[in-house]
Amino acid sequence: MIETVYIELPIEKISYLERAEFMNGQEQSFRDALTASLSKYGFRDPVYCWYHSKPYGDKIKITVGNNRMVVAKELGIKNIPTIVTNFKADEFPLRGEVMETDEQIKKLFYLPDQLQIRRDKSGNIDQVMPVSYKGNIRNKYV
Repeated sequence: MIETVYIELPIEKISYLERAEFMNGQEQSFRDALTASLSKYGFRDPVYCWYHSKPYGDKIKITVGNNRMVVAKELGIKNIPTIVTNFKADEFPLRGEVMETDEQIKKLFYLPDQLQIRRDKSGNIDQVMPVSYKGNIRNKYV
């Protein structure tokens, strides 16, 4: 059974990517804006993860929100608001609020009208993509 839930998770339970461009200063202005936003407001939008998926196995893996995770770790943020699509929910359930409709998910976001929710052929959520942070951090989030 595939199930999508909203849950706050400890940062150490989530696997994320540290992109070279973000880490080595090539995107410094974006990183500075993201740091300012998270410092002032915390997470305005949850990150999106897959759990027990074919590519990532038994890890809770970020698919949207890697840069925010890097900054959250630097800022010492301990709990991360997370939307998780669990591909083996019957075997490995997560205790959280089940997200059945797009409207439920949109309520969790600061700019819900700019959110893209993608579903697979079976109707299961396979991606939740917020607005482009690079273009909107300074204007909408800081």
